[in-house]
Amino acid sequence: MGTVIESPFGPAVPEVPLPKSPLVFVVAQVRFERVASISSEEFIAGFQEAIRGAYPLMRREQQAGVLLGPDGRIVTAEGGHVWRFDERPEGWQVALAPDFVALSTSRYTRRRDFLDRLTILLAAAQRELQVRFCERLGVRYVDRVTDTALLARLHELLRPEVLGTAVTDPGVKGVEVAHAFADTTYLQPDGIEMHARWGVLPELATFDPAIAPADARSWVLDLDASTREPMPFDPTALGARAELACERIYRFFRWAVQDQFLVAHGGQP
Repeated sequence: MGTVIESPFGPAVPEVPLPKSPLVFVVAQVRFERVASISSEEFIAGFQEAIRGAYPLMRREQQAGVLLGPDGRIVTAEGGHVWRFDERPEGWQVALAPDFVALSTSRYTRRRDFLDRLTILLAAAQRELQVRFCERLGVRYVDRVTDTALLARLHELLRPEVLGTAVTDPGVKGVEVAHAFADTTYLQPDGIEMHARWGVLPELATFDPAIAPADARSWVLDLDASTREPMPFDPTALGARAELACERIYRFFRWAVQDQFLVAHGGQP
């Protein structure tokens, strides 16, 4: 299947194609200096036209914010507007707000396609919106396993360091782990921060409002690599930075899973 990955960080590792990929969501977001005019349909018309061939459907959404009131109660506050541009049929989506642009998909195929789409999107933002600085770049991959047979084999599919309490013998027949989640942040010397979360969730539960819950019990691996070092809004340089983040995420994924996990998702031995 390939070289055994002994540590979560290090050089990039070769990709193993997975026809039955467990990926359910991939997103890249680039935050930039606030451009209030992006709220205007007239202002973003050139941006829409530049990407309309790939993302023909456009709609405007109102963001909702959540605040903690003085009495301790959670209240909903009106947020800003976000423009969303979709494929037809839906698969890839662009989100544009006054301070960020994002590319997301639930139908990820390969890294090169993802990065090419992102670079084209960033070039359109630079040209049509005149953004100048990147304040944060983040890439996030979410894997989810819901197959009952695979969940019963987690002890074979994952590294011992990743298994944690998800497969601990409770000592009493009939006891089942309903929820077990790890949450770790790694700070790397070159400024890339990796936020890794993984574990078992019960049906209809989610760890993030952005991720729709599964109808069944699941095991999830959520990896988010980001950098907060300000840099010029240069599509080529940002694309290269996003590629580095993708490589870091993929190496962590390969470290976390055993070869049996790859085979179970269509990888060739």
